[in-house]
Amino acid sequence: MSHITSIMKKELREMLTPGSVISVVIMVVLFAGLGMMINGEVEKAASLPTIGIVAEEDAAYYTYVDEEGVTQEWNPVDYLKYIYGDYSDRIVVLNVSTSATDSEIIEAMQSQGVTSAVVFPSASDFRASMDSDTAVTVKQLYVYQPTGMFGTVSTSAVTTVLSYVNSVMSSILIYEGGYDDYEFITNPVVYSTASTGTYVNGEVRTGISPDSITNTVTSQTLMIPLVIMIIIMMVGSIVISSMGSEKENKTLETLLTLPIKRTSIVAGKIIAAAIVGLAYGLAYLLGMSLYMGSMASMYSSTGTTVDLSSIGMALDLVDWFLVLVSMFLAIVCALGICMILGAFAKNYKSAQTMTMPLSILAMIPMFIIMFSGWYGAGTVLQAVCFIIPFSHPMIAMQALMYGDVTLVLEGVVYMAAFALVTILITVKLYSSDILITGLGQNKYFQKLTGRK
Repeated sequence: MSHITSIMKKELREMLTPGSVISVVIMVVLFAGLGMMINGEVEKAASLPTIGIVAEEDAAYYTYVDEEGVTQEWNPVDYLKYIYGDYSDRIVVLNVSTSATDSEIIEAMQSQGVTSAVVFPSASDFRASMDSDTAVTVKQLYVYQPTGMFGTVSTSAVTTVLSYVNSVMSSILIYEGGYDDYEFITNPVVYSTASTGTYVNGEVRTGISPDSITNTVTSQTLMIPLVIMIIIMMVGSIVISSMGSEKENKTLETLLTLPIKRTSIVAGKIIAAAIVGLAYGLAYLLGMSLYMGSMASMYSSTGTTVDLSSIGMALDLVDWFLVLVSMFLAIVCALGICMILGAFAKNYKSAQTMTMPLSILAMIPMFIIMFSGWYGAGTVLQAVCFIIPFSHPMIAMQALMYGDVTLVLEGVVYMAAFALVTILITVKLYSSDILITGLGQNKYFQKLTGRK
């Protein structure tokens, strides 16, 4: 029993190193933060949306006599404020007439800070339709905004509100009686995709809802964060493990004694690894695109996707070139970080723990962009994503779809500068004695810690 205990203690000491414990703690904090972020997105999506209303606020849209014999006047604005209850301030009456054009309504929505609106006809037209047993068509207008995974809930919330309007009018008509058309009395207020318009890329697109755009964009861009994270973790693990193995086998010492410039050694290692990483990336992109293509086909069969080229959101060759450049620079940045981390690995075993910081840096932007999206994230999260170089290829494809070329170019410049700095640091490390003697024997480290 004592032998088993001794072996267990030895194994525990080797496995429960400060690095492994810190890695577990960081992962717990990371996933706790992820849970809070998802919870916040769900709560935001589940809350009652602010809706703009185009209607005659003080007019009687329908008049009827209730059960107590009292004449009641029904108005859509009053009814929507009633069902919103304490949140009635989220019903915003737009400063336009019921005969306004879509462009005029969109302009009013933007000036009054709403992204969804319900357009009713005039009170006289509404009453005339009811009197002639004709269903009233209510139009929906949206200002499309890029969002994350839960961004389509606003659209469904608006249709839910309209279903309440239809239900109350149906109840009134059934109570009054005297109607023979079952279809009319059960659906006196109709709304559909055909009566839906979405303002995107400077134009109102009829027959398209924001959720269909989001579904299509998500199906085509969701693969990028996953691919980048997988590539960064895979290439990073290979490079760091390779350096740890070279140190353990003393091949790195032999390489450094050869009459070769240290810059050539660093450049050769980074370029070779970058080529491999880019090849992995293209292979993963191909595989994921085939998978997402099948998912897109499933969505299209249900009518929930749109042709992005018809709304000016399809990528051209220049856009794809920028995506590949962004991906390549992200890989180079990752390799620069790996070379720096690998320089402090004593052997192959210690090199395994060095990949954890890189993995965390790759996972943080992936989760943020997948769940919140770059444009749906707050300023703090955007700053975090921008600082992490691996975020930019995750953002690039969606940004190019929305015509935000400036953001992509800023990311390319930032990654190029970041890669240059990491390469210079790596060259400095390769020119020093740290690779051979370790950090503890470095004169600057000894001065810093007071050790001799």
